Amino acid sequence: MAPTIFLLLALLSIAESTADKGSGLKLELIRRRVSPGNISPMVAKSQIWPETSEFIVKIAVGTPSTEVHAILDTGSDLFWAQCRPCVKCYQQTNPIYDPSKSSTFRTLSCKSPQCHLRGSGAACSGTDTCQYDYGYESRSTQGELATEKMAVTSRSGATTPFPEVVFGCGHNNSGTFNANEMGLIGFGRGAISFVSQIGPSVGGRKFSLCLMPYNTDPRISSSLSIGSGSEVQGPGVITAQLVRVSHQTYYSLTLTGISVGKTLVPYSMSGPLAKGNTILDTGTPQTLLPKELYGRLAAEVRRHIPTKPIDDTLCYKDNLGDLVMTLHFDGDVDLRLSTVQTFNKMPDGSFCFTAMGVDDNDALIGNSMMANFLVGYDIDNMTVSFKPTDCTKIG
Repeated sequence: MAPTIFLLLALLSIAESTADKGSGLKLELIRRRVSPGNISPMVAKSQIWPETSEFIVKIAVGTPSTEVHAILDTGSDLFWAQCRPCVKCYQQTNPIYDPSKSSTFRTLSCKSPQCHLRGSGAACSGTDTCQYDYGYESRSTQGELATEKMAVTSRSGATTPFPEVVFGCGHNNSGTFNANEMGLIGFGRGAISFVSQIGPSVGGRKFSLCLMPYNTDPRISSSLSIGSGSEVQGPGVITAQLVRVSHQTYYSLTLTGISVGKTLVPYSMSGPLAKGNTILDTGTPQTLLPKELYGRLAAEVRRHIPTKPIDDTLCYKDNLGDLVMTLHFDGDVDLRLSTVQTFNKMPDGSFCFTAMGVDDNDALIGNSMMANFLVGYDIDNMTVSFKPTDCTKIG
């Protein structure tokens, strides 16, 4: 879910430039605050559940804890949850987190380093509380920044606690959320992201996740691992070098083309390719391609599938054939896709293409096209790795 950030708080898009010694010092302050004492570096494990076309992670927040079900999003940084008192909260099934009932909740003041990591974009209230305002394509959240004790729990029941994690206590939240979604957890590359904050205490800013195919039974969970031990290794692993782009949040690659069968559809028919033209975004269901590229790709897909599509769509009743597509990335990195990644099985039994065309020069690989891959993100080494995996069978 690539955000359009209003930046009332410049913290949310900090650039971790080594030349900026002041920012580097303040980033280290955040890392030290969330390092849990004498704990040795080790992987922290949690679980991922499908939620309609998105995925949620359950985080224990506060003392005593409230279980927050947050949308997993590699396209943004901030972790926020709906908080009482609500100015405007969307309806949710589970109890809304109430900071007044937690002994470990602390609001950030305007004088705190976390509120002034870069520039003068912080917004402060009359009570000297650090405010935030964060926006996405169809969602927004406003509230106060705070620190709180948090914990993740693996399928085996092993719990890893983290004190003083910075998060957004959202009092004014709106947009396309359903009642099972209680907030959003950003796993981007920025300093405020959950993985950047807790990474140093578990052996590094790295994580791996496995997303199930669309319409998987919501009772089935998959795995999320953070820190040392989360690396994706073994036979069949494909690793690509990430590209540093101006937006510090994104996991960006350079897509050079897409093959349908043996037919190559180049990313662009004219001019040089922009480096980092494609981002990986678990918070967006569909893959978004520039309209011109999508038009050429869709024509090739229709040519390769033996049956006619439903009306004027790329949806089919059945018989997709042996369609194989391949994403080609800079550096001779080829990611082979089956129909599990390229077509979603809909409730009516039809199969619909997981990509669409948009008015943009850049592309976005959504969560449907990453289904059944164990994907490892390594922020420190700027790599991403893919391993074909049945994500319904790991946890």
